[in-house]
Amino acid sequence: MGTETVIGDIKKMIDKDYQEAVDDIKKALTVLENKSTPELTITNKEIKHPDAKRHLQVSVVKSIVRILAGGVLCAGELFWAGSLLILAEGLGIIEELV
Repeated sequence: MGTETVIGDIKKMIDKDYQEAVDDIKKALTVLENKSTPELTITNKEIKHPDAKRHLQVSVVKSIVRILAGGVLCAGELFWAGSLLILAEGLGIIEELV
């Protein structure tokens, strides 16, 4: 296979990918043009906002638990330090859910 053949094949692939992308954009525009505005509007009632106060409270507790874990680790208590870090990770999950 010569260099010109390989280059020709690459150009064909690029042209094909480009044309597929153009077709996809045209399809998306058609869908958007056929949609009415009320269907695309999201009302404030549909969005559930996170509770910033609860998020902060859980975050502070998580930080305190991590600091305690560091102190326990410095004291050489690996089991308790690890347990506190696992607890802090659990609090991190809860923090993201509130």
